[in-house]
Amino acid sequence: MKKLILSIVVVMSAVAAFAQGGGRQGGMMGGMQNNPLMLLTREDVQEDLGLNSDQKLKVAEYFAPDAMRERMMSVFQNSGMSFEDMRSEEGRKKMQDIMTKQMDSMKKEVEGWLTPDQVKRVGQIAIQVNGNRSILQKDVAKALEITSAQQEKIDGLQKASGEAMQALMQKMRDQELSREEMQEKMKKNGDIMNTELGKILTDAQRAKLTEMGGKKFVEKKEGGN
Repeated sequence: MKKLILSIVVVMSAVAAFAQGGGRQGGMMGGMQNNPLMLLTREDVQEDLGLNSDQKLKVAEYFAPDAMRERMMSVFQNSGMSFEDMRSEEGRKKMQDIMTKQMDSMKKEVEGWLTPDQVKRVGQIAIQVNGNRSILQKDVAKALEITSAQQEKIDGLQKASGEAMQALMQKMRDQELSREEMQEKMKKNGDIMNTELGKILTDAQRAKLTEMGGKKFVEKKEGGN
């Protein structure tokens, strides 16, 4: 169990760091990486949203590595999961359900700090940052009227992406990958996923997705203005 938690926490840290850098990646942590609220730690997003000092403090405390680690340790210690369970389809499904519930809980708490306009805007920014991966969010898929045939293809891509993430987690567990190498591989996988998801959409859906992104978000690269 401790090794499972450690692997998950390390991946979560990589996801959080990657979100701060505007990266995209794929895998079992899809619910996390595509969650708009993960972008709140970025200074350029905070500036666009006009977060006040109290909101910024709450974001910093909530998404601090130690705080995230403690929450996830509590969740997984109560889940009854082992690392071996993650090798089976049933185990991965259970883990995905756990992550979904955790993200729903996070969404409810964090959105309580924001105004309705800020919640809407961070969703728009997420669409611009995540690109085609945004269709993995249920509300976005619904707005785009994703068909059952399209959803079947999306599910297939998610399964493959989840298997790739599982392989990366195993390498993290075996200390074959550093955090930086994990981020690099997640970016590569995410770029592939983003491209393949785009092929599933119709021209009209792609146009609608762009429209849903709202006004252009000006990203500020790390160390830049």
